[in-house]
Amino acid sequence: MTGEASRGLAEAAGSGDKLSTLEALRDKLARQIDASGSGRDVAALSRQLTDVMDRIEAEKAKAASSKGTTLEAIQRRRAERLRHMEAQKAK
Repeated sequence: MTGEASRGLAEAAGSGDKLSTLEALRDKLARQIDASGSGRDVAALSRQLTDVMDRIEAEKAKAASSKGTTLEAIQRRRAERLRHMEAQKAK
C-alpha cells in the first residue's frame, strides 16, 4: 500500500464524514485484496470488504431517507409558500 492511499483513509477519518471514511476503507481493502498472494488473506479481506460495502449501503439509505421523498419536498415547499402568502396578506 502506498503512503498516498493511507493518507486518503486518514484524511477521510479525520474529516469525521462516516461515508467518506467507509468508502476510503473499501478502496484500501480492495487494493489489499488485489495485492495479496495468500488465499487466507483474500478470504479475510473479502469478508471485511463485504461488511464495509454493506455499511456504505446502509449509510446511503439512511442519508436518502432523512432527506425524504420528492413528494415530501414538494409538500414542504408548498407549505412554506402558503405561509409566506398568508403572512403577506396579514400585513
